[in-house]
Amino acid sequence: MSDKLRVFVFFSGGASGFRYLADDDPNYGDAYKVVGAFTDSPDAPGVEAVRDRGVPVETNDLEAFYAERDAPTTDLDVRRDFDARTRELVEPYEPDIVVLSGYMRILTSPVVSSFPVVNVHPADLRIEEDGERVYTGFDAVRDAVLAGEDETRSSVHLVTEEVDAGPLVVVSPPFPVERRMVETLRERNEDALDDYLGAHQEWMKWRGDGPALAKALELAAEGRADLETGEVDGDDAPYVMER
Repeated sequence: MSDKLRVFVFFSGGASGFRYLADDDPNYGDAYKVVGAFTDSPDAPGVEAVRDRGVPVETNDLEAFYAERDAPTTDLDVRRDFDARTRELVEPYEPDIVVLSGYMRILTSPVVSSFPVVNVHPADLRIEEDGERVYTGFDAVRDAVLAGEDETRSSVHLVTEEVDAGPLVVVSPPFPVERRMVETLRERNEDALDDYLGAHQEWMKWRGDGPALAKALELAAEGRADLETGEVDGDDAPYVMER
């Protein structure tokens, strides 16, 4: 019997985190094995990429699921029914951990209470104000840059039902922000500012998100990361990657 960590991947789009693991992480297939994947979007571009790398993909079309019930996709009661069906698709793979690779949906109790789940978020979630994490949600990179941060980081955290609120496991190396450029573009050219923010986030995707996910899986495979508490080497502080 293999003692490799069994990893299952969720994605909604291009599955860039998975592609980084499969193509660039030396531990892929050695310390851990990706046994399967799931998408809520059957037409997602990542489906072909995942299957091309020999990983089976399960699908559960979220838009169709909600349309059949004549409900908005924000209805979390319906989401729990959706996630219960998703859990049935995932359970036969017997994963040790679920990794979110650009999965764009809120997960509810049928999934998060059944498997350890980790997500990578494009912000330094250690930054808090009045005890609350500052850079959560979909626009975290824009929010951090426009708030005046000199650098950004990616964070891998355990997933709970509260979005971007679970214990931190890994924080990526820093990505410096070109502050003079940002302030100039903010005053003179909003479109160019959007281009800069998009490029900065793309830089983070391949040099922050992917490596941070890989480090989290390495720590889990070595038994150094507790998949229930997020503690690394018995410490509740995350593993911080250096430049």
